[in-house]
Amino acid sequence: MTSELKLTIRNCIIMMMCFAGVVILGCEQRGQTRQLVPPEVVVSHPTSKDVTEFLEFTGITAALESVEIRARVKGWLQSVNFQPGAKVKKGDLLFLIDPRMFQAQVDQYQAQLEGKKADLNLQETNMRRAEQLLASASISQLQYDTQMAQDIVAKAHVGISEADLERAKLDLEYARVTAPIDGNASRNLVDAGNLVGAGNETLLTKIVNESSVYVYFNLSERDALKLKKMTPPENSESGERTWKIKVYLALSDETGFPHEGKIDFWEPELDPKTGTLQARAIFSNENGLLLPGLFARVRVPVQKENALLVPELAVGVAQAGMYVLVVNKDNVVEQRLVKTGQLDGALRIIGEGLKQDDWVVVNGIQRARPGAKVNPQKAAEEPQPSQPPKQVHSPPK
Repeated sequence: MTSELKLTIRNCIIMMMCFAGVVILGCEQRGQTRQLVPPEVVVSHPTSKDVTEFLEFTGITAALESVEIRARVKGWLQSVNFQPGAKVKKGDLLFLIDPRMFQAQVDQYQAQLEGKKADLNLQETNMRRAEQLLASASISQLQYDTQMAQDIVAKAHVGISEADLERAKLDLEYARVTAPIDGNASRNLVDAGNLVGAGNETLLTKIVNESSVYVYFNLSERDALKLKKMTPPENSESGERTWKIKVYLALSDETGFPHEGKIDFWEPELDPKTGTLQARAIFSNENGLLLPGLFARVRVPVQKENALLVPELAVGVAQAGMYVLVVNKDNVVEQRLVKTGQLDGALRIIGEGLKQDDWVVVNGIQRARPGAKVNPQKAAEEPQPSQPPKQVHSPPK
């Protein structure tokens, strides 16, 4: 046997040994795969408790009262009598328009009125004399009728003069621009020395009463029907309605709903274009935090009922809808479609699809696959303050 032949035989033997080793290793690995332990997941029953159903909306805050202060007469602005942003009381003097021209008009119309009254007195005296003369046939009926007409005209002139005087007094009063409501004044939009009220009612400033604020929001048809059922009927005698529906409000930078108020109004009909009903709630604003024009979230409690809840992290989303993973009696994972409700803290309300005795995967969800076996472990219960934490229990059967 030549050396080349010996080398060839040795190479063949080495290759056969390597192939046998690979086959044996593959068989061992396949055997190990078959013997893998099912992954552990943590399961628990849904929590059952009484929860309050809420309706949530978004809205815009508005002032309790808001008034634009405008010049009602034409004249030169003589003074500004408030500080921008200051609180003002109803009746406080804000602006003064030069009153001299208006005072002169008052004096003029007062003098005219006195003259018209004197003329009326003369005509009334002549009317009484004409009645006597007519009775004695000393004057004709035509003369008497003429005197009566003059008396009527004199009375009309007095009435016109009284109206002119009243209008002049109003103009004099309008020269003093006062606050019509309590509230916070904006800045003065016109400085002293400017002509105001020329051609239009010049906007001078604005007063906003924000001791309480309104929040306007829109209800869908379904939500409107729910709230209608919660509202007592109107008082048959006074026609007033006692509003008792509580609402809670949160601003964009607030967690929870710290502000409490009540619904005090909604429109008498739905908007046919949008299918919504505008409602209004009122909130006290003693600390001044609720500024008009803010975006707000509104929560309205509807009813209290017993419900099943699971951790929010246990709820997944699939193409068919929301689901949770449930471990059956054979420790096989099932995907269960559910109808979810609102959040209650870290728990999500489950309206349909679960029962109280179902075991829901609440931890290790990424290791649980529908149709695969798992090794379920009961979730540890919350420890009592005086007791040590409980250990994980044995898997359910």
